[in-house]
Amino acid sequence: MSTFKLIEIAETKQRLQSEEAILVDTRDAQSFAADHAEGAFHLTNETLKEFVDKVEFDTPVFVVCYHGNSSKGVAQYLAEQGYEDVYSVEGGMSMWRQMYPLTASES
Repeated sequence: MSTFKLIEIAETKQRLQSEEAILVDTRDAQSFAADHAEGAFHLTNETLKEFVDKVEFDTPVFVVCYHGNSSKGVAQYLAEQGYEDVYSVEGGMSMWRQMYPLTASES
């Protein structure tokens, strides 16, 4: 059975800058609109098909939520769908926000 791995925020940020990878943010629409990491894909039930159509299965996928808990379930789901290199970001956006500036959504 495919599974995900845990990853720290600093390593996530470094890997996003050095390789072709994608950060997915699973928080609710209001929280995502208020702030999110630059380039993050807002993954919801409504955007899942777009994500699968857009992102190759061999692309590293980093999943972030509020505190690093619910991202584990989403990361496991993506691994089970065939994504080969999936991570749950420890500490979530609450810790990311403390370490790096965030971007408000363009409306």
